[in-house]
Amino acid sequence: MKTIFNEADKNEILQRIEKLTPESKALWGKMNVSQMLAHCAKGIEMATGELKTKSSPMQFIGRRIKKKVIYSNDPFRKNSPTAQELTIADPQEFSQGKVNFIATIKKLTSETTKAEKHPFFGKMTSEEWGIINYKHADHHLRQFGV
Repeated sequence: MKTIFNEADKNEILQRIEKLTPESKALWGKMNVSQMLAHCAKGIEMATGELKTKSSPMQFIGRRIKKKVIYSNDPFRKNSPTAQELTIADPQEFSQGKVNFIATIKKLTSETTKAEKHPFFGKMTSEEWGIINYKHADHHLRQFGV
């Protein structure tokens, strides 16, 4: 199982981010590449505890399917719902978004303290945060063809 806390897996994600350009087009979804970068950085800020999110009213379902989603080898489904706090509707600056996404990955992987709760899956271990952050980044990088 790939995890953002594994050096090789982290480096794979960082190399894929470097392949993005302002002209990268989404293969699905509503976000442009700059919005996706900001969205992914916020997702990691949720894992570090910097971004506080509200619990989803569907959290009871999330807790039941958490292990199936996180520990499955299947990638995230296209057009999956997201926490309101991770929705990016405003225009974003590409270069700064790329720098921020990379910086948040490096910060997450260098810290030992992580958020305890996910808005949909509930209580999360460090191992689960590592897997879900890899899968989230992978999902959006595939969305933009890298």
